[in-house]
Amino acid sequence: MSIQKSPIMMLMLALFLILVSSTIWRIMTALETHPGMVVADAYETGERYGKTLESRDKLQQQGWKLELKLPEVIIHKVKQTYQAISAKQGKRLNKANAIAYFYRPLEMKHDFSVPMTKLDDGGYQVEVELPLKGRWDLLIEVSKGSFMQQSSARMFAQ
Repeated sequence: MSIQKSPIMMLMLALFLILVSSTIWRIMTALETHPGMVVADAYETGERYGKTLESRDKLQQQGWKLELKLPEVIIHKVKQTYQAISAKQGKRLNKANAIAYFYRPLEMKHDFSVPMTKLDDGGYQVEVELPLKGRWDLLIEVSKGSFMQQSSARMFAQ
């Protein structure tokens, strides 16, 4: 019996081709969107992160909250609006400087920062076009004098 006449052999061949093609697709996707886990100065980064957490907890105990508003679906190479609102018990922090930092894990050459525009309602916004798809980290920093507040979000651009 030849391979063309056997339905079981044709089914096994089709299954094999599906598995190989899906594996190739997963490898290509992984290479394109890898987040990476290696940091050059791991100890110092951990120390800075600990200080950031202490500062954030202190501000939260005082009632400060930094709320981020991200687009529903994040798409690369499309200008989208990111907003931040710093408030304490409903009163918004006005006339502060806000900066949005966009980090690409493991690919520092694509990192960038943009100053945020102050809105009339006391919020801040920025319109940004992410150049690449994949994982991005967003850090918003609002500062006024010695007061500094940070909030972050992890995003996946399609």
